Amino acid sequence: MNKRICAVAIVIFMVMPLLAAAVRVQAQSTTISLIDQSVGNQTHTTFYRDIGATINLTLYVQDVSQLWSWKINVTWDNSMLQLAPTDNVTEGPFLSNNGATSTLFLEAPPTPGNIHELSSTLLENTSVTGSGDLAYIVFTVQDYGNTTINITDIRVLNPSSTDITTIAPISKTISVHLPGDVNGDNTVDIFDAILMSSAFGSSPGMKNWNDAADLNGDGVVDIFDAIILAGHFGSSYP
Repeated sequence: MNKRICAVAIVIFMVMPLLAAAVRVQAQSTTISLIDQSVGNQTHTTFYRDIGATINLTLYVQDVSQLWSWKINVTWDNSMLQLAPTDNVTEGPFLSNNGATSTLFLEAPPTPGNIHELSSTLLENTSVTGSGDLAYIVFTVQDYGNTTINITDIRVLNPSSTDITTIAPISKTISVHLPGDVNGDNTVDIFDAILMSSAFGSSPGMKNWNDAADLNGDGVVDIFDAIILAGHFGSSYP
């Protein structure tokens, strides 16, 4: 019996450091990303929008423990994307636990291409754990092309005002094309129709899949994408 107890003790002694390491890894796995809800977390997202149309992005936190407050800085190319005229930045439900707890949600007055500080803090000495939406940012399209949205100065704090973990700056590249412009040449013509025809009926993983032909971003090239192309056929920009 004593030998068995000693053996169990030795196993526990050997396993405990591994468990502690696993806990540390889990604590370091907290991430913040800027996502499009329709396609999820991608570092490069393509949108097909008319000039003046909106792009809705979500600031999302994943696998955070005991979050009490967060803060970020946001920069982008203002010649291509501008904050929507109204309700351009709103708080998500995660930190407030769907309204059960009050928060202090702050946005420093933005300048063209920059929100110097966006933050939210619980007004009670409590915290939330898990994953969810921190904030929503709405842009309007000013021009076609590519731009990168950068999230820097990221802080995630627990109720002791201590950093939960260090999160490196993140970037999300946004490509905006004229609706129907499958090949990205700012003209909707027969060449776009040919590309869509080749990809028609496909979905990711299939040999003839063409992400650019999925104009509405629903994961399949079908009649709804063809309708978008047909509605803009002959259009060009500028």
